[in-house]
Amino acid sequence: MFRFLTSILIVSFLFVCKAENSQKQSEELSDLRSRSAAAPMPSADEQPMQEAEKKLSGKAGEREEAPEDQIKTFATPKIGNLKIGRLLEYKVDLNFETKDFIAARKFLLELSSKYGFVQSESLQNWGGDTEPSMTAVIHVKSSDLYQVLMELEKVGTLTSENIQVEDHTENYTLEQIHSRREKIRIARRTELGARSTPKNAAEIEELLGQSEDSADSAEFEKWKILDRVNWAKISIHMYGPKKPKAVEVPSFGDAFIDLASLGLKLILSLIYIIPLALIAAGIFNLIKYLKNRLK
Repeated sequence: MFRFLTSILIVSFLFVCKAENSQKQSEELSDLRSRSAAAPMPSADEQPMQEAEKKLSGKAGEREEAPEDQIKTFATPKIGNLKIGRLLEYKVDLNFETKDFIAARKFLLELSSKYGFVQSESLQNWGGDTEPSMTAVIHVKSSDLYQVLMELEKVGTLTSENIQVEDHTENYTLEQIHSRREKIRIARRTELGARSTPKNAAEIEELLGQSEDSADSAEFEKWKILDRVNWAKISIHMYGPKKPKAVEVPSFGDAFIDLASLGLKLILSLIYIIPLALIAAGIFNLIKYLKNRLK
């Protein structure tokens, strides 16, 4: 009987402990829920909105930095003509007066080999009494033209400058239209030739050849335009330095030679003049004699 009572007491004690633990867990859950209610978490709908806002803010930051990048891009001289949407051909004429002709010529040749090539060069009056001069025509990449013009200031003093720009955008667009049109004609005439009779084969072959020639001509014109656009032409005339004036010493030996030549010329003149003078004097005396006799 005593064992039965002790077992009942133990079971009741365990039941009471479990009830207390369950009560504590419920209280902790209620506290957590109250805290979550005090500081609400973003819902499933709000989380994508926050991520989108972060992305937009990141893009906005990139857009805010973009104008600075664009300004840097357009401020640099490395801008090709194709990037600005126009096909421009540059022709530049420059005149320089230099103080060191040899150093300026060397710098000009090094600059042309760095950015392009020399088309022609001519040197005048080297070693004479007048100042030396040189004329050179160089071709440089159009994207490097502004950089080359700034570096050419090292040649000497710029006395004159002339920059001409020719826009080939319209001509290039027209050649593109011609090229596409001829390609369409080639396809149509090729298809027509496949279905034609032997009698019309020669005529279709001739028309097909004309279309192919026209297409090749249009492609060649496009290439020439792009070549003139990609390479800027710079004509440079360089002269100097001016040589100092010197005293010119005449040749005194030439003076005696000129005097002897003058004397000989006078003697030759007398040889011609004396006979004519004698003849004129005789005619004058004859006329005078005849007048006196008639009186």
